[in-house]
Amino acid sequence: MSRFMVVTACFDRFALCSTSARLRQFSRVEIARRYMIPAIIIIWLIAPIYMLIFDTVVNNSCTYIGAVALFNSIYGITLVGFTPPCLMFIFSLLTFRNLKTKQQRQQVFLSTLVNTQVTTVESRKQRRKNQQVLGMLMIEVVVYICTTTIASSNLLYSTLTTYIGISKSDERISIESFISFSTNLLNYTCPCLSFYLFCFVSHLYRKQMVLSLVNIRRQFSALYTRNNNNTNSDEHISIRQMTAKVKPIKQPTMAPVPIIQ
Repeated sequence: MSRFMVVTACFDRFALCSTSARLRQFSRVEIARRYMIPAIIIIWLIAPIYMLIFDTVVNNSCTYIGAVALFNSIYGITLVGFTPPCLMFIFSLLTFRNLKTKQQRQQVFLSTLVNTQVTTVESRKQRRKNQQVLGMLMIEVVVYICTTTIASSNLLYSTLTTYIGISKSDERISIESFISFSTNLLNYTCPCLSFYLFCFVSHLYRKQMVLSLVNIRRQFSALYTRNNNNTNSDEHISIRQMTAKVKPIKQPTMAPVPIIQ
């Protein structure tokens, strides 16, 4: 699911930089929230449902047997290994091409204006923002391709050697099992490293993160102060009510004592 979310982000950058007005409509936030993100979530909740049905336990480990094992290998190689990186690479190239064309048109347009100082400053800010967002996406795509391609190639090798019928020694099986385990761990590096990569690449991302942390701290401080004020006011009111219920003590009246002469 996360892989195709990145593919969708690449397509969003490509559509945003496109010269076609119809294609730029797909980069709107409403389209992503209503259609793209729910569609990806529903599809990837249904697609791997066979794992819950055909997964079996052999020698205290979960595995697939027969045709299901072949289908799982093809599923992992195509939909996980090679399709997302290819789509990311294609959309990235198209995005670079659209950005280059867009910058050339902006330069031609700005050269025809008389007072271009304000427009140039605004265009530079927007261009810097787009470059940082694109840089964040590109570094994630590069890391994903580097980590996933190795695991997918190893899975392809294991599938071919298994179904061709190549005889393997115990030492070779042990080495291939260790390599498979190591390469499968690489599939989890890209989601774990995304935050650190974004902080390393983009100044805008670091700034927004600091602002978000400051806002969260202010909200907690305001909530803590409000709770303390409410507690103090409640205690003051309760003390006032308790003292209001206390009635003054009546002084005893002394009867006059007759004086005997």
